[in-house]
Amino acid sequence: MPLRFFLLFSLMLCVNVTGLYAQDRLIHKPWKLEQANQRIDSIRKGSTTIQFIHPGKQLSVSQATTSFELVNHDFNFGVSLTQMGPFSSEYQEIYKSRAKELFNFVTLGFYWAGRDERTDLTGYKRQMRAKVDWAVENNFKIKGHPLLWHESLPKWVIDYEDSATLEKIIYKRIKDLIQTYPEIEYWDVYNEAIAPFKDHVTPSGVTRWITYKGGIYPAMKALYDFVNQIDANKIYTNNHYHPTDPEFLKLNTFFIEQNVGYHAIGMQAHMQTHDNLFTEDALWNLVNTFTPLGKKIQFTEVTVTSSKLFNNWKDHQVFLEERKEAQKKGKMLNLPSIAEKEVYQAAYLKDFYTLLFSHPNVSSITMWNLTDRNAWRGHAGGILDMELQPKKAFYTLKKLIKDTWTTRVNTTFDFDKGLAFSGFYGTYEGVVNVDGTSYSFSFEHKKGADKPIHITLSKQ
Repeated sequence: MPLRFFLLFSLMLCVNVTGLYAQDRLIHKPWKLEQANQRIDSIRKGSTTIQFIHPGKQLSVSQATTSFELVNHDFNFGVSLTQMGPFSSEYQEIYKSRAKELFNFVTLGFYWAGRDERTDLTGYKRQMRAKVDWAVENNFKIKGHPLLWHESLPKWVIDYEDSATLEKIIYKRIKDLIQTYPEIEYWDVYNEAIAPFKDHVTPSGVTRWITYKGGIYPAMKALYDFVNQIDANKIYTNNHYHPTDPEFLKLNTFFIEQNVGYHAIGMQAHMQTHDNLFTEDALWNLVNTFTPLGKKIQFTEVTVTSSKLFNNWKDHQVFLEERKEAQKKGKMLNLPSIAEKEVYQAAYLKDFYTLLFSHPNVSSITMWNLTDRNAWRGHAGGILDMELQPKKAFYTLKKLIKDTWTTRVNTTFDFDKGLAFSGFYGTYEGVVNVDGTSYSFSFEHKKGADKPIHITLSKQ
């Protein structure tokens, strides 16, 4: 059976047999998570030897003591900063401080409507440069989102009719973004690539350009060919809001068959209706369906709300229309957080993160809203409340990431023989005391490295 038909059959099995329906109640029934912790130990941790090299002199004693800990996971535990725009500078500073408590990966928004080159970009560029610099200074890995999309466009792009000329504008914009922010290692190339011609999408210059290129498949291939000409060393992602749609699997299969230069499959998971809540089996089967493609899987936009859920998208649309009308009148219509649902949110997220962290092909999970204020579609989708106070889910994830899934070492060892070490992959920092002197050090513990880690000591 050809790969594409095998994968499509697997996806149909995932959706139709297992389903996406989770329990319709306030109490989360814990997932089984069979062998999840064993898989985490196997794929997220490794053993090696650390050999310290003393700066020159002969040691009078060989016994040494050291303490060090993981300070930055190899795995990307992410949060989006896209919701920060309307916040005051004071609120933004608290927001960023909360993000630092928990995450090591941030998504920055580069929507065309916000970065319209036909307007004065001085303020925008200053703000984005400040965000990038802050992320770098605080050891965050960065994703840019997105290089192109058929939504959130300036009106002149929506109205643009000359596709050949617009292509030059699109390519110039993409090149400017990649080259202006070299610190950004990850990019969503085209957001939601199988959606441009769905009924809910307004035709625009971008959708007309896709038609001009011969349709979605050749247009996407042209985009990826172009970004790789600009910089082939970035991590490019094909991201979609409905990863169970068979068309998404078909597009990724086409990418593989055509040797398209991309690195990751992006899956959104905005769980705001009952029929969008993943069960344990459905989530595991979905990831396994895409695994044969050989690409890393990023969960790019995750929302687990502590407000009421709608039964389905049709019911949800009624609320969204009411919210839109309220916004036209200058009013806010947001769903309040419910105490019982905050308990549910925390328990569900614990299982959701554990299952995905235990899968070898998953490389990142990004929380789309940190706070309930200005959260996507007015749901209480943050793990902080409206005033940036932690909800139960914040503490649950912090315990997982910063306690359960971390490594701390405090031991005495023979300096000449080195130190046998096992821990989670990532960046470590610590201090070693030998022969009456303390030395600070850091090192990278990488998966697949088969040589001892050598650290040359120097006084700080």
